[in-house]
Amino acid sequence: MADDRNICALCLSDGKLRVWVEEIGTPDDCDFDSDHVSATCVTVDELAEEADRWFQENYQPGAETFEVDTGPDSDRVYHGTEGQPFEEIFSDELGASDEVAEAVIDSLPDVSDRDISKGAEPYYTDAHNFELIETARSREKADQDEYWFSNRYAFEWQEFCRQVQFSSRFFGIKQKLDELFGEPAEYGEGPVKPLYDLAASQTLYRARLMRDDLTEEVLNASGAAKLGPPPSERTQGGRMNVEFIPVFYAAFSKTTVVGELRPSIGDSIAIGTFRTRVPLKVFDFTAFDRRAADRRHFVEHSRWDFITQLQAEISRPVRPHERQREYIATQIVAEYLKSFFGCDAIIYRSSMQRDEEQDNRNIVILNRGGFVGEADPYVLSYAGWSMEDVTDVRYTTVDGMAF
Repeated sequence: MADDRNICALCLSDGKLRVWVEEIGTPDDCDFDSDHVSATCVTVDELAEEADRWFQENYQPGAETFEVDTGPDSDRVYHGTEGQPFEEIFSDELGASDEVAEAVIDSLPDVSDRDISKGAEPYYTDAHNFELIETARSREKADQDEYWFSNRYAFEWQEFCRQVQFSSRFFGIKQKLDELFGEPAEYGEGPVKPLYDLAASQTLYRARLMRDDLTEEVLNASGAAKLGPPPSERTQGGRMNVEFIPVFYAAFSKTTVVGELRPSIGDSIAIGTFRTRVPLKVFDFTAFDRRAADRRHFVEHSRWDFITQLQAEISRPVRPHERQREYIATQIVAEYLKSFFGCDAIIYRSSMQRDEEQDNRNIVILNRGGFVGEADPYVLSYAGWSMEDVTDVRYTTVDGMAF
């Protein structure tokens, strides 16, 4: 129903809507205040139409919010939206009496009752609040900036991977890695040190599937050779090495080393046990995975963000057909840590074993010319082997279901 009553500029507080009334209104008597005679007026419908245009240019439905009740006996989540009810926004902008504000709000153009009966949704609703578009954009930009900053190392690593995979893997690479890794001294600070000496006598495991050419007789006769890394001429490229340059891949637990093989039911696995003979300087991407009652000093470490983000990237599962391309970046990093950080080995989380109750760390001892022997320059001694038969393979989803 049309509302042709007059509203004058004097009924409104200073603001854009009052300026608009003063610019386009005509002298007349106000229908809301008898003292406002021959004032600049517009009709209620005209003001409501202009107020609607102003509102939709400046406001939008508020973003969803939620608040968790952290009380001892409650875990309820309260949902809401940013901003204010539209009635409050119009009342504040109009700065008029309740009668004037209600008249304008009641005349706001919106979908009709007939449209609503057919499924249309009203724009002006109490189902949610409204917020300034500028405020929403500022918050979204701040969220995007925070997201980028929080994941900056992961993004830089992904850009580095794209560069070495598809653009250039020789020029400017060291400079890029220098920027990414920073100074070695940073990793030796604090109570948890990602760069440290791994003590001698550390037990490590390697495994191979038993086949016709890898029998109990063969292993009993030459287990160290068969379960150690292959010779240079038979070395294939891996996560941390290029073709023809052998390294020693191992794990800190039998569970992890079996998982890395991805065996099938019915397979028999030979597990070799090795021990470090000398301390090894390691770069440990799992340094901040350790369980501790107080983890604040982990987060406070200057390289916390870098280590936690890069570990996720370096330990990411890679499908067999993608290995040749995906391993380029990690192979370069391994060589970089060896050459410029003086590392003998790198520790990283297994891509196949994520059970936090198990020791799911892998280690790769970088090329030294030789690995297993009882005297210098060998860094590992061989302690024997055992056989395990695979009787079950299980998969666990993110919600904890096992298949």
